[in-house]
Amino acid sequence: MASSPPVVDAPLWPGLDREFQRELIEEGLAPDGRVLRHRAEARFLYAEGKPFLLGPAQMVVPEVAERLREVTRTYHRAIETIVESSVHDEAVRDALSTPPALADDLARDTDPANSKVHICRLDLLPAEDGSFWILETNANCPGGFVFSGMCNRAWREFLGERGHALPPALEHEEPGFMANWFLRAIRRDTGTTPDFLALIREEGGNRLELLDFAKHVGWHDIECEEIDPREIDYDGAGVATTRGRPLTHAYQKLGMQVFQRLRADLDPFVAAVRDRALFVQNGQRGRWVGDDKLCLAIMSDPSFKYLFDDDDWDLLQQHVPWSRNARLLDDEWLQAIRGERERYVLKRGLDTRGDGVLVGREERQDQWDQAVLIAAEEGWLVQEFHSTTWIERDFDSPELQRHDLALGAIDGELTTLFMRSSGELRVNMSRSGRMHPVFLGA
Repeated sequence: MASSPPVVDAPLWPGLDREFQRELIEEGLAPDGRVLRHRAEARFLYAEGKPFLLGPAQMVVPEVAERLREVTRTYHRAIETIVESSVHDEAVRDALSTPPALADDLARDTDPANSKVHICRLDLLPAEDGSFWILETNANCPGGFVFSGMCNRAWREFLGERGHALPPALEHEEPGFMANWFLRAIRRDTGTTPDFLALIREEGGNRLELLDFAKHVGWHDIECEEIDPREIDYDGAGVATTRGRPLTHAYQKLGMQVFQRLRADLDPFVAAVRDRALFVQNGQRGRWVGDDKLCLAIMSDPSFKYLFDDDDWDLLQQHVPWSRNARLLDDEWLQAIRGERERYVLKRGLDTRGDGVLVGREERQDQWDQAVLIAAEEGWLVQEFHSTTWIERDFDSPELQRHDLALGAIDGELTTLFMRSSGELRVNMSRSGRMHPVFLGA
């Protein structure tokens, strides 16, 4: 599939300031701008050495800014409502993903205090009419929050030195932003400040933001160490330990697929988090339920309207595409989805990084028919397809690519904003995506 269509077929999102983009590209093509860009791309690498590709910064127009803040607050309330309701509401539980590796854990985790969603990312699809659709949530480990603020801050300093006026900064531009927020969350939830913090990841696994996060935590004179969750001991009473030392607080960098693969060896870790003997962001229920793409099915289905305030429900209907759990659809609906594959997308509820996503218009009919059968058996999300808007992919290339808009929510407030562009319909950074810093107009 060509990455750039004819201009007539490449609608642009009216929510972006095109004049700002023009001026920024001019500055980025100047010699000093090239130095800044090359320095930034050399600075950010994936654990396996893959470049963290960066595209031209953007600015959201002021007319859209307050709407993004309002949607962030409303959506966060809705996610926490679903997480809380999943403890006692059988209809909610039935509409969500519950893989066998997690079912018993969720059944045993009934403490209402474990329903907090401290941090999540909303992935939006901008629309040609200036609105946007919420496609999914990342309540697992959105590492881009660490880098987006650094990139914004670098461009802010560069453009400010050249006389360009910029709106007030979002919180992610604050030096050490993620560490500062994380330690505030610990103090608020536990009443303590740790002197040691575990950075939990599988040995040899993804550590995208961990080096920078550890450095920023170190500014607070707190020791950090990367720990495999299989190294954590906990007997159901007292304090968890690792490598012979007490462990009460940790930052979890453990993807959902990795967690499910390791689950059989993680009883002490899971029990410590469930018992609140070990603090991790989003806890257990907040992470597993809050990250579930099938939360969109609950926000979209009128039979769940009773969960939400009327104003919140009305706002969600303007930004959540038609979404359902395929397992709960009748044969007539499933036949319609098989017959109109260009209208739908299938998503496995707890997959991440672009895995487990099938776009009907990209699949052969026989492949799609089989995928719909699997989705109905396993309870995947089926979601209405919406077309993308387009943006210039890089300073040196006028080529247009699809893009999304990612909102970072901490305790329900918009703190982080960036964009990803790609030649694919899936714009994930782990695939071929390119991150664009984004400023919020005021």
